[in-house]
Amino acid sequence: MRLEKAEKQSRTGEKVNVAVMNADEQTRRMDAAIARRAYEIFENRGSASWHELEDWRQAESELVRALCFGQMTVGDNLWVGTDAASFEEGTINIWVAPRRLTIWGKPRVTKQAAPPQRRSNREEIVFRVADLAVEVDPSKVTAKLNGRSLEILLKRAQPKLEPATKGAAA
Repeated sequence: MRLEKAEKQSRTGEKVNVAVMNADEQTRRMDAAIARRAYEIFENRGSASWHELEDWRQAESELVRALCFGQMTVGDNLWVGTDAASFEEGTINIWVAPRRLTIWGKPRVTKQAAPPQRRSNREEIVFRVADLAVEVDPSKVTAKLNGRSLEILLKRAQPKLEPATKGAAA
């Protein structure tokens, strides 16, 4: 059995960009990318109207998907692991909000895949989104590539303590 060259190469040490970004801003940026792609679909169809929702849904299905991942709590940390092989090397970015994780970058094009239809000169970006079961501190995130796997360690947010009430017994 012959392995593809891309699968043999280790991605360990590849740079992964991590940014703190609230969930609303993540959604706004994804919607902007979907809108651009939907407009390209509209133009490629000859600018025929009455297909706006269909164009949007097609663009959304091409660009945004749920993230397939494993997670585990380790002490005060949440460990998330996923396959990074679907992203082109050097393009992986992570946005972290207290309850949402978005991984985005250029999709990897395999030699076996049929050549995609010519879209435009813009760079295609895909998004993988996961809503987290626990609240995390977005400022305390580490991410690394370990072969084909992307491992993300998120610090769980500390529970907010209730302020002491006046007149409480000491």
